[in-house]
Amino acid sequence: MTIKNSDNKSLLMYTSLIFIVAIIMIIVSFFAQTHLDQSKQGQIDTEKVDLSNKAAQVSEENMQLVELNKSLKDANTALSEKNAELEQELGALQKENKAYSDLLLVSEKLLGGNKRAARTLLENIFTEDLTKEQKELYDALVKKTE
Repeated sequence: MTIKNSDNKSLLMYTSLIFIVAIIMIIVSFFAQTHLDQSKQGQIDTEKVDLSNKAAQVSEENMQLVELNKSLKDANTALSEKNAELEQELGALQKENKAYSDLLLVSEKLLGGNKRAARTLLENIFTEDLTKEQKELYDALVKKTE
């Protein structure tokens, strides 16, 4: 009977040991799972913070680009206006230059003694586009061609 009692004790010990180990494994896995869930939650929170920071940074960059775009549009408008003014000034100066060229050509014809050709050239000059100085020169040339 001692052998049977001893086998029962040993079987009972082994069974108890297996149940205790199983309970310990369940407890350890529970704490491990809890720890794993908490670390995943921490990573998600970190990712949310990173995404929030990136969104704030992109928003700031976007605001800077909008301001830069506005200032560039203003500069472009100012330059377009300045360009239009300069084109008008260029047109006026080209007309003035053309008038001086025509008057110079008339005076060269007069110096060459060709009054008739000078008179024809003078008739082709539109006097309303001439400046005050050019009109005085024009009048002087007209007197010389008569």
